[in-house]
This record gives sequence, structure tokens and C-alpha cells, in this order.
Amino acid sequence: MRPINEVLVQTYHRGLENLIVGETNIAKVDGEKGKLWYRGYHLEDLAEHSNFDEVAYLIIHGRLPTTSQFDRWCKEIEDWHEPPIEAMTVLGWLPENTQALMLYRTMLSVAACQIPESKNTRLDAQWRRPARILSWCSTLAAAAICHISGKAPNPYNQGKLFSANFLMQALGRELTENEIKVFDVSMIVLAEHGVHAAALAALTTISTGADLGSAVLAGMGALSGKLHGGANQLAFQNLKKHQSVDEAKEWVANKLQEGYRFPGFGHRIYKTHDPRVKVLEPYIEQILHDKGENLLWDIYQTVRDDVEAELGGKGIYVNADGITGLIYYALGFPPDAFRLPTLLSVQVGWMAHCLEYLSDSKMIEPGAIYIG
Repeated sequence: MRPINEVLVQTYHRGLENLIVGETNIAKVDGEKGKLWYRGYHLEDLAEHSNFDEVAYLIIHGRLPTTSQFDRWCKEIEDWHEPPIEAMTVLGWLPENTQALMLYRTMLSVAACQIPESKNTRLDAQWRRPARILSWCSTLAAAAICHISGKAPNPYNQGKLFSANFLMQALGRELTENEIKVFDVSMIVLAEHGVHAAALAALTTISTGADLGSAVLAGMGALSGKLHGGANQLAFQNLKKHQSVDEAKEWVANKLQEGYRFPGFGHRIYKTHDPRVKVLEPYIEQILHDKGENLLWDIYQTVRDDVEAELGGKGIYVNADGITGLIYYALGFPPDAFRLPTLLSVQVGWMAHCLEYLSDSKMIEPGAIYIG
């Protein structure tokens, strides 16, 4: 026998850049102009006038809910707030120094063993799962955050919307209206962003005939990487370590000379300012001011401006990961838990893409170019 040695000429991009996985009606991302729409609505308008519960319904179901639809949606989320007891019990078997996302992923895997209709992957059954997943995930993520802080889980709060309830369960305290608003806006702006790495992982999983919960777990695994979901923690730590604006300026100058790749800067799609950052900045400035953290805001501005002054010509600007850590810090989340609120939000987009893909699905199986 002789080995195959002919070379097939094919073109591709590393990281599957510019690969099209299909058509979508969920979101439009304009990387040249720095614009983002959910189901035809401008991100800025949704952040100002809506709330996360309403936007989650919009992204998943394709339209803003009527009053009765919104009430049913919120009621379903409330009804499913209590995950299986085994998922909470597993916390007692895991060390406190376990990474928050690993805790959360383990808890969700245990909960998934008891999902209703576990073997039913028909489209109608998949559509019954988004509110259940959102609700379970909120309680589990909050419990994981409490665990790494050495605290017992906090109770669910009847009658609260998603963001307020999650904050109270995770942090164990009353929140101001401004705290709830800034967190809710952060949830809105992160809820959907096309077929990024984690969304593709979820899509690939659902395309095999798996259930929606398994697809969310797959997306979660992709988001655990430092280049994806972990960038917000790294970006925040780069800001927090400076004691003055001058120190931050000197650090940026040195890192630029080294060719350092700044976490939270640059984006595969955006070659201009990230619209999510534009929405978030005024809220973050206000909450940091309320918390007496004006210096941290000044340091952020300094790092942002100096990096963008040098690299903006190459299309490198601060992205959402470069700023969301400031929100989580101001609210009191431990840095190791920064991935969890991000994950709670972005899984909305994953579920929407999965359900959209299932309407006319084909198993995702890209090939590879043989070079042996």
C-alpha cells in the first residue's frame, strides 16, 4: 500500500474566521460602524427602556412580550427557581477554593440529571426549556458565589425580576435601584452577540440531537477559557493593581513597548468602538462614584485612552470584557466569580440560536485539510 500524497487546494481562515454557519433573525452586529441590534431593536434603546426579563423573551421568542406574555414568562421563571436538591447538596462535597465556574458547571450537570422530559428532544420540548434553564442557572450561580465566599446560599425572593433576585441571592443584601439598574443593563448588553465561540459550541451540541441543557453546558465550557469569558477578570485585575493614574500610564507605555496583548481590548468583529461599552460607561462611572471608587474610574479611562491612542489605528479598542469587571467589583462579586453573571446573560443568546437552528437543522461537522 502507498500513502496518499496528493494535495487538495482549499482555502480557510484560522479560528474559522468568516465562516458562515447559517442565517439568523436574532441579532445584527455591525463591526465597522459599531452597532448592535436585537431582533431589529437598537441596543441603546433596549438598555434604556427595557429590562433583562423582557429582552430575554425578545431574543428567544423573536418579539417583545405583551403584558400577559411577560407575566407568564416571569411566572414560569419564578416557578422553576428551585433546582433539584442534589445540585445544591453537591456544594458540600467540593472545596471552597474550587473555581466558581467549575462549581457552577458541576451543579448544573447534577441538576441536568433530573430535567423534566430528559429524553424528549423534539422541538416542542426544547421550547419548554429556556425559562427553566434561566431560573435554575440563576439559583445555582448565586449558590456557587456564596460558596466561594464561605457563606450559605441565600433564599429566592418572590416577586423580584431576574437581575434583582440574582443579586440578592448571590450577595445576600438589599440593593439600591441604581445597583440593580446598572447590573440589569450589563445583562442586556451581553445577552446576545452572534455566533461567537461559546455559541458555536452550543450550536454544534444541539445539532447532534442533544437537549438544550447539554448545549448550554457546552457553551459554558467554551466560555471558561481566559480568551473568552475569563477576559473580564484579567482586564479588571490589570486596572485594580495600580495605585495612581501616573502608575497606570507608565504601565501601559511599558506594555505597549513589549507588544503586550491587553485583555479586554480588540475584537474579532468590531474594528471601532464597541457599542456595548458606549452603553455601559455612564452607568459604571456613576456606580464607581457612588462607591467612592473615582480613582478606579480615572485609571480605567487612562488605560483605555492610552491603549486606544496607540492601537486604535489597528482597530483595537476596549471591548465589553474590558469594562464589565468594574460593575461586578462595584457590586461586591469576588473576581473569581466574574464569569458567572456574564454566563447567565449570554446563555440567552445561545438558547435562541439553538432553537432557531433546530427549525431546519443539520449536524455541524466541519472538515479539515489533510497535510500529512
